[in-house]
Amino acid sequence: MALVDLTGTEDMAAALRELQDHWGPVAPVDLEPGVPGWLVLGHAEVMEVMRTESVFARNPRHWKEQLPRESSLHAILSPAGRRALYYADGPDHRRLRLPVDEAFAGIDEARTAALVRGVCSRLIDSFSAQGQADLIGGYAAAVSFLAVSGMFGFDDKQGIALLRCASEVFGHGGDPVAALATMDQIVLDHVLATREAPGQDLTASFVAHPNFQDDTEIVHSMVVAICAANEMLVTWIAATLRRMLTDPRYTGRVTGVRRGLDDAMDETLWREPPVANLPARYAVTDCTLGSAHIRAGDAIVMGLAAANNDPRVRPADDLFEAGNRSHLSFGVGPHACPARRPGRLVVKIAVESLMERLDLRLSDPDVTWAPSPWSRYPAVLPVTFTPERQVARTPARA
Repeated sequence: MALVDLTGTEDMAAALRELQDHWGPVAPVDLEPGVPGWLVLGHAEVMEVMRTESVFARNPRHWKEQLPRESSLHAILSPAGRRALYYADGPDHRRLRLPVDEAFAGIDEARTAALVRGVCSRLIDSFSAQGQADLIGGYAAAVSFLAVSGMFGFDDKQGIALLRCASEVFGHGGDPVAALATMDQIVLDHVLATREAPGQDLTASFVAHPNFQDDTEIVHSMVVAICAANEMLVTWIAATLRRMLTDPRYTGRVTGVRRGLDDAMDETLWREPPVANLPARYAVTDCTLGSAHIRAGDAIVMGLAAANNDPRVRPADDLFEAGNRSHLSFGVGPHACPARRPGRLVVKIAVESLMERLDLRLSDPDVTWAPSPWSRYPAVLPVTFTPERQVARTPARA
């Protein structure tokens, strides 16, 4: 089975169970047709891969495959010459990781919250009088990228340009390699401008950090951070909105205590993690993982959706996810996500702003999933609502 078919199937949970029943905790898959790899389905096995970089490395030079020139996997799995923490291991990874950790740890959450509220308000203003909207293209995708790009000091025009590129990089159509090159140029121009006139944003923190050896490392690390953050946020926002609009426990259509937004966000991370299949690690040596015999040079994809729902660690308890944040959606080990706190802040404000302002009703329950081997979220999420009267609003300021 190809990964894009797995994420696009009607019932992904059932498809994952079938793979586990047939192959055990590690299954052979095609990363794309004709490109073999392994999908790790078991919770313990995913933890082992994430924590053991001496055996399962991030650096793609260990990969034995030679991708066709036209392959859509080049931008993520075989990026020639990329010098970023995502593709590094050991001491080099720690050197490149520290600036990212320190930049996100130093975020002013009040300032970030104001920035995100301003983005959400402007986007809702753009469709609130229409009585209908697509909450993916018209909201979730735009909120996530404008929020992330805003944290790095990009303006809305730059943010939209970066959003289009990132969508292609993650396999949602277009030319991923050309899109990555365009992103590099936009980010490099911004880095040079920031060096001339530093601001109070993440780019200024990256530019000032002594661990980066040159602008290439800064640009490549920023592009990784921007792309990864956007892909996680748009899928988390989309899945949470869909849950809030369709699940009777959140809509209030069942008796008992109505669940809240934090519960919906936590349940989404467990059941529909923003990155369903996390790319990729490469075996440094022959080894055994689960019952699979892995060869040196094999590509290994971590199935976070499968691992979070592994029956060996997850009980059949309807309240299991509420407040429980021991899922693997943010990863573990040296490559764990460095931005989970600001990420949660963005998602909560994005969903809250929309739900509090509009009386949303899902207009089409059928779902077509956005094409991607890595993420699973609706291509569209059409809603109707009572149109707002057009009123003059004071622009929100960060």
